[in-house]
Amino acid sequence: LCRGFGVVHLGPRKESKLRVANSRSMSRRSAAALISATAVASVLVPRPAALRAQEDLVAGYKANDRSVVALNILPPGQGRYMNALELLQAQATGAQPPHNTDQWAMYDSLVQAAPSLKASDLTKYFKDASFGVKKDDVERQYEPRPGAVVVRDASFGVPHIYGKTRSDALFAAGYVSAEDRLFMMDVLRHVGRGRLSEFLGASDANLAMDRAWYLNAGYTEDELFMMGERLVALHDRLGSQALTDVYDYSDGINQYIEEAMADPRKLPGEYEALQVVPEPWLPTDTVAIASVIGASLGVGGGRELQNAAFISALQKEGFSYKQAHAIFDDLHMAEDPEAPVHTSTRFPWNNDLGPVDPKAVAVPDETEEVVEQASAAIYPDVIDGPFGPIRLSFPRTASNALLAGRSISKTGRPLAVFGPQTAYWSPEILMELDIHAPGIDARGVGFPGISLYVLLGRGSDYAWSATSASGDLVDIFAERLCDPEGGDAALDSTYYIDDKGKCVEMYSRTDQWFAKPSAGGIPEEPAPDRLMIEMTTQRTDDGIVQARGMVDGEPVAFVKKRSTWGAEVDSALTYVEIQDPKVINGPKDFRRAFGRFGFTFNWFYLDSKNIAFQLVGYHPERAKGVDVDLPNWGTPRWDWRGRLALNETPHVTNPRSGFIVSWNNKQAPGFRENDGRSTYGRVHRSMLLEQPLRKLSHRREVTVLDLVKIMENAATQDLRGYAVLPYMLKALGTPKEERLARAVGLLKDWIKAGAHRRDLNADGSYDHAPAVALMDAWWERALEAIFEPTLGGAYPVFPGDHDDEPGPVGSAYNDGFYSQVEKDLRTILGLKVRGKFSRIYCGKGKLSACRDALLKSLEAAVAALESEFGADPDSWDPIEESDYIQYTTLGVQGQEPMQWQNRPTFQQVLEFR
Repeated sequence: LCRGFGVVHLGPRKESKLRVANSRSMSRRSAAALISATAVASVLVPRPAALRAQEDLVAGYKANDRSVVALNILPPGQGRYMNALELLQAQATGAQPPHNTDQWAMYDSLVQAAPSLKASDLTKYFKDASFGVKKDDVERQYEPRPGAVVVRDASFGVPHIYGKTRSDALFAAGYVSAEDRLFMMDVLRHVGRGRLSEFLGASDANLAMDRAWYLNAGYTEDELFMMGERLVALHDRLGSQALTDVYDYSDGINQYIEEAMADPRKLPGEYEALQVVPEPWLPTDTVAIASVIGASLGVGGGRELQNAAFISALQKEGFSYKQAHAIFDDLHMAEDPEAPVHTSTRFPWNNDLGPVDPKAVAVPDETEEVVEQASAAIYPDVIDGPFGPIRLSFPRTASNALLAGRSISKTGRPLAVFGPQTAYWSPEILMELDIHAPGIDARGVGFPGISLYVLLGRGSDYAWSATSASGDLVDIFAERLCDPEGGDAALDSTYYIDDKGKCVEMYSRTDQWFAKPSAGGIPEEPAPDRLMIEMTTQRTDDGIVQARGMVDGEPVAFVKKRSTWGAEVDSALTYVEIQDPKVINGPKDFRRAFGRFGFTFNWFYLDSKNIAFQLVGYHPERAKGVDVDLPNWGTPRWDWRGRLALNETPHVTNPRSGFIVSWNNKQAPGFRENDGRSTYGRVHRSMLLEQPLRKLSHRREVTVLDLVKIMENAATQDLRGYAVLPYMLKALGTPKEERLARAVGLLKDWIKAGAHRRDLNADGSYDHAPAVALMDAWWERALEAIFEPTLGGAYPVFPGDHDDEPGPVGSAYNDGFYSQVEKDLRTILGLKVRGKFSRIYCGKGKLSACRDALLKSLEAAVAALESEFGADPDSWDPIEESDYIQYTTLGVQGQEPMQWQNRPTFQQVLEFR
């Protein structure tokens, strides 16, 4: 098959390697003719059932399944894309295939059910996640190829895959992935190559997405290919198996593409709307998607330039550099001794580098201009499709996990309720698989395009899940620019001083392609640069150029160095092992397998005897004297010194407390937060899980029902109301004015009721609605009253969110000024505080001034509500629908929004014998 200027050679797998020229451009007409011809020539004619051979291969329900409890949920459902005719019918009648929405109500209604939930009710809100299918629950059974059998259950449409060989199973995994998510996979592989405009059009948003990819990854086709080759170098046996698995998976996807080209009933209707056809799937497409998912959920750091801009803004307010940095350190809360942790064992990292050497730091002279340039590397939240905007925003840190060990379990067996938060999509960006073949026994979910393995799920007698860890894997370095002729360097010079002190040329590459002239992507004023697209990436020996500026009058390029660059698929080695029940026999095997994982995640493990946690990722060891929160010079003296060994990263097995809790909180004392977040303080949403579980653990009778109820109770709590508001009211005192005193009374009643944002009677209005409205109206006003008098014009420049309110992606209350407010108010109230700030911010240290400032901010909030709703607080009613979870439509067919809850998208409830 010829593609554009490149050639794909499909020969014997052991003898051929896939290399494709960078250009993937091809006219739609020639591509359609090529693929259609291939389909006519090679599509498999459906064979007779060969029923007996299939039945011999398909294992019975719960075969090799040692679960006592195995439940899960994935809203809105397993789902699939509809063909063109089905889309027309759905537009006319609203009817969708049954499995597109059959888990929506189960997930949504747990809000109302949770307070009185019984163990016998769990199957109303979670579905059976056992291995296999009951005989009376078979919806469809078919063979993508001989030796590969897929059984779809009638209850929820989950594909249960049985392979005579491992190759058969991986082939079937590719086939069902394309069967359910082909158009989504196509979008993601274009995002993962920086070619979204080629597929969906050159709108501003789509070009911004492509530009961001070139600033974060910018791989060539050969570099994508070499990441697969790298696996073999890392581990010959596991790497070779992983490569073979990717080829088999790709074969299955291409089998389905061929069939869909011959039978329009199998082709998602989105292709007809776009007037394109799917190109054959390349193994490097899977690598490209892995880089998208990993870069969205598995890295942290890289905000050094924004931090420098805040410190610079403080200096303009009259603070010295030392004072300004101390204020940044206060608000950054990178090493707060009060922060809740996964393990109490100390794991020092990035906080033992000694005093900062001023010679290491490279702060730009004009920070605002440099930050503006670097902002192009931020992936946009919304892109443009032919059917409207597509929200491509992942909650970077939203997953949670509750694990109870056998010492506190009522049954004497460990228990878990855990899962990832990946927002909500139509169809869902996660898809479920149940796979069984030699070396594989697993059920769970994967991301389309990399769903050759169960990425989060369970084996026969163990399970694994993750939360994003946000470890500091990214740094910004400054490279001195130079003139190869020996003159003064210009700011736009493409030459820099390398690690050997020589003036060398940067790697630079400009790619071109034609943009897709689709309805969703045509700009209002078409221009030549919107038809032929050019994107450039530049690199030094440290990383990709993000911006240019001056440091002490010297021209430099600021580059982004990421420890996972070029290692996007190393985790494949982990998944080869974790799927195999003969390999995973306890926490040591779990830790070894995930020790090969490059992206930064907190991983959790459960079996019939153990619970365990292991932080993974390629965490760099930094040089003594650098400032880990600011740009440093890109010279060998200040460069990375290697990376942490597995035993040096936080971990614990069967902790003395009897439980493990995670909601993207700090991993361990001494393990410093990355430079891009400011959330590891005492007030963290993980306390909503940890505090009730700790109280319950003393009874030593914890059940899976208890874990579900703790999770769902926390899912509707407003962290500000639960943990910060009591100190705000204490500092405020009792207002003399009646209307303000009445407002305070509403807030106190809400606190006593748990500070929930939920509607238990489902009447369309939040319980304690006036208090919820008042909290929303007061929060930002209170923050301004506390911090702005000290910070002045630097207040809005701080590179962190003031609030992380409920919204369309579901997650909330992670990235906000919750700990900052609470610690400052506890300090001024004279309460016990560990790790005090360098100064008191509220009232500039005077309690009376702090009280007056809070009182004025409360009065302003009350006045705003009175203006909007009226003087009677009973009329203050926030629009509950504004919090609702919205499903991102990646295609034509969407889903109805559902009530907000702060909960994983996919969730497992598990216990093993």
